[in-house]
Amino acid sequence: NMAEISDKRERLKAKVEEMGIYFEKKGLSPMPGRVLAFLLLAEPPYQDFYSIQESLQASKSAISNALNHLQRDGVVDYITFSGDRRRYFRVNSKSWLDSIESKINDITTLRDLLTDVLHERKDSKYLDFNEGLETIVEFHTFIAGKVEALKAEWNALKAGK
Repeated sequence: NMAEISDKRERLKAKVEEMGIYFEKKGLSPMPGRVLAFLLLAEPPYQDFYSIQESLQASKSAISNALNHLQRDGVVDYITFSGDRRRYFRVNSKSWLDSIESKINDITTLRDLLTDVLHERKDSKYLDFNEGLETIVEFHTFIAGKVEALKAEWNALKAGK
């Protein structure tokens, strides 16, 4: 039914915009955010350059730059099919998960850096500032401990599947 198809297309368009705004708030530029949202919602979950461009109604250079950005970040890659010269872009969920884990591991990196900062500031007369940093280090230590427990639980769940 044409009305249902049109309705679904409008819902997807709205969802792409909503997700694009979310990704933009998380630091992605607007077009990579929209491309990522589109690829997450697309059927099939891989799309060629022109279908992405057509669906998002953006210039070739905007789509090209967005895809390059997402590929550089490891969130998107592409596949090809025998006999078809086109590249089909898709979300690389494994690489995306690795990226999330890397960001989680940054918690301990920042904690260690701030611990070094506190060591350098041990003779400082600005005790309030140092106490604020100590609280941040304590929070990161607390979170890091919880994250390690959660990762172990996650790995056990995945192993049990």
